Amino acid sequence: MNAREKFLTTLRDEPGRQVPRVEMGYWASTVRRWFEDGLPVREPVPGDIPGGSAIMANRGISSTSAKEIDGNVGPCFALDDHLTKFPVDYSPRLPVETVEQTETDWLYRDAFGILCQSPLHRQTPPREIDHPVTDRASWSAYRELHRSCPIEQRLPKNWDRLVEFLRQRDFPIRLGGTYGGFLGFPRQIMGLTNYVLTLYDDPGLIHDICDTFLEFLCAYYGRIMQEVTVDCLLIWEDMAGKQGPLVSPAHFREFMAPRYRKLTAFARDMGVDIILVDSDGAVETLIPLFIESGITGMYPFERAAGNDLERIRETYPDFQLLGGVDKRVLFSGVSPSAIDQELAVAERLLSTGRFIPHIDHFVSPDCTWHHFSYYRRELNQIIDQFNERVNG
Repeated sequence: MNAREKFLTTLRDEPGRQVPRVEMGYWASTVRRWFEDGLPVREPVPGDIPGGSAIMANRGISSTSAKEIDGNVGPCFALDDHLTKFPVDYSPRLPVETVEQTETDWLYRDAFGILCQSPLHRQTPPREIDHPVTDRASWSAYRELHRSCPIEQRLPKNWDRLVEFLRQRDFPIRLGGTYGGFLGFPRQIMGLTNYVLTLYDDPGLIHDICDTFLEFLCAYYGRIMQEVTVDCLLIWEDMAGKQGPLVSPAHFREFMAPRYRKLTAFARDMGVDIILVDSDGAVETLIPLFIESGITGMYPFERAAGNDLERIRETYPDFQLLGGVDKRVLFSGVSPSAIDQELAVAERLLSTGRFIPHIDHFVSPDCTWHHFSYYRRELNQIIDQFNERVNG
């Protein structure tokens, strides 16, 4: 089976399924450290990629992101291509404008209109200083700005060639990604603090933003799916921290669930039956809400936030699980027995179906090349043996 067939048969729990060998990706600083520790250099990580940028462990179908696709770790372990993002853009596509640049910092407005400050000599994410939407008046102006960019202009420039290429692909693709959720988008344009305050102070504004975004997504995704068959729809939220969700169940049911139900129904009408949510943090209490809203699975299940995949599987036997291998067992100084314990959990979960194991986010530079190599070789063997058993 190719990577696409493995992904689909595993999450659908079909007879003859083959579990893929995948990782989500690695931070650029991780790969650079591993080069020093023994990872063969097949494709150097360009120096202009910050250490905090993700090196994705998938095929990549956008020429602008080609240099941030893994060409080193995967070949060492014969990994499959993971779920590849179809290039989408949720911003009003504003030009990036420099406000001020000093010897240490770059102050600029990004494509969403957010005022950001980025250190020039440190590989850290930019700090968001100001957001374009603060009230109904600013949202009204922003909404018109967003609508002024037609859907056709949001399609990749090489559209016809890309459509033909994807018709013959052997790897899975998804629609959806960063900022493409009903908490993710309003938080992006408002900032987290203003967003959560507005839930109480002006709920009608949040409803309007979410309804507008839903209308936009259905039009945008619908246009893409006229010509491209996608394997998965992804709703990106990052809606939880280590202590739990950023919104209450009541807020979820009021502001998010109605749009989830409409979007998941739309996806199914378009032939997409795998609908995942991407969220960091402690997500267990959110799962019943997601299931009520038509979501079929989730990732990456960060273990440091207390997520217990075996407990989740027991409670939700049909929910699709991706990730969930605790990256902390790969840190320097941790005993290999801790890795073995994580692998044993993954092995038990494989037998329950609808599970694709990998590290519970991007692999961080705290993870040593020695520990990662041991973990990945052992997990490959577990997956291969499982695939042989179920197809023997």
